[in-house]
This record gives sequence, C-alpha cells and structure tokens, in this order.
Amino acid sequence: MPVAARFHNLRDKVLDCVDFVLAEPVRLSFLKNGVADPARPLIEIEAVLRVGEGKTTSIAGSRSDGWRSRIVADKAQLHIDRAKYTGPQPQSGDKVRALARHGMPWFEVADVDDRSHTRLVLNLNEA
Repeated sequence: MPVAARFHNLRDKVLDCVDFVLAEPVRLSFLKNGVADPARPLIEIEAVLRVGEGKTTSIAGSRSDGWRSRIVADKAQLHIDRAKYTGPQPQSGDKVRALARHGMPWFEVADVDDRSHTRLVLNLNEA
C-alpha cells in the first residue's frame, strides 16, 4: 500500500475514534440577514463541540480587580468531519445549538476555518 494511502487510512480511523467518543448532536441553523436562509435549510449532525472554561477577565486580559469592565472569555469551536459533512457551507452569523447539553445552549459562528483537509472548524461565540 502506498504511503499516502496508509496515511489517509490511518487518519480516517483516528477521526472515527475521536468522533465516536467526543461527537455530540448539534443543529446548524443557517441565517441570512438574521433570519432563516431558505437556500440553506437547518440540519442536525454529530460533531465535536469544545467549549472553554468561561473565565472572567478584564479588558487588559488579566484578572485584576482594578478594572470596572469585565468580559467572559469563553472560546468554543465546532469540529466537523469534512469527509462526512454534506450540508451547506457555514458562514459567520449562522447559529449552532448543542442539542445534548443542559439547556441546549446556542452559539453564533464567528468565523469558519476551512483550510484543514480533515475538519471544518467553526469558531463560536455565545449567542
């Protein structure tokens, strides 16, 4: 078997194992000007949703109490298996709902990284 074929075979097995353990059901809602986009109907898929710790920080990026303004720096990403995904291309402003999590929280797509050959990565904000 050629090296490239072995690489792709091993890569696919690793992705399947990761998804088997970490993937969860999510709903992708595709929006245009803030309303449902009829050209891109919503879909439900399984993907790996990683959410940060939700640390509170000051504008300066530290935990200093001297600042009056604070933000929640909660980074989240949705990792979609490119080989299995057949839905529309996600865009900034689309929404993601975590269907299996308590309260089924919503996230907004901040941007999409489609440069990886294995994953479509959606960088998310709280919605």
